[in-house]
Amino acid sequence: MKRKNLLYFAAAKFKIALPVKKMILLASCLFTCLLLQAQEHAKAEEKEEGNKGFHQLGFMISHSSIKTVTEGKKKWVLNPSFALDYNYWISNKFAVGLHTDVITESFQFESGDVVLERTRPFALVPAVSYKPGTHSVFVLGMGGEFAKEGNLALTRLGYEYGFELPKNFELSFAFSYDIKWNAYDTWSYGITVSKKFR
Repeated sequence: MKRKNLLYFAAAKFKIALPVKKMILLASCLFTCLLLQAQEHAKAEEKEEGNKGFHQLGFMISHSSIKTVTEGKKKWVLNPSFALDYNYWISNKFAVGLHTDVITESFQFESGDVVLERTRPFALVPAVSYKPGTHSVFVLGMGGEFAKEGNLALTRLGYEYGFELPKNFELSFAFSYDIKWNAYDTWSYGITVSKKFR
């Protein structure tokens, strides 16, 4: 009985008839249910549009910064390079792939007291990618760099910041650091255009 008196008191205070209050309450509940349903629908669509099960093929134009020896002087030079990367997304956050790149010019580097030459080295790196959010991707891989003067083992650490484009294309700014074991290191940065497909 006390509850009924409170409703009548509130209705009298705000000069709203009791049936109108019930309609406002019902409309509020209905509106809240519709909002909750819309959120669930949006979450379901996000899960469907995730990366899982997609193949991704990317082409990158980049520059590789290498500490070289020219006429007996050590200096950092930027050599043009390009890359072709393939990834398969095993989940929405993780991908496995094969990353390749070629430095298009020859150069010399110092290893200890010896000056060595590399002629257009080609790198082949199996890699794992981790995408914690919408734009960032972290890359870790181990592979080899091949040139006519000999082969080197390498470890790659990388980071990409990408923007999704229409029709499953993506534009990324990429940065990587290659550690060539017992030789030299390379910093690379560039722009990647990639396409996702099933």
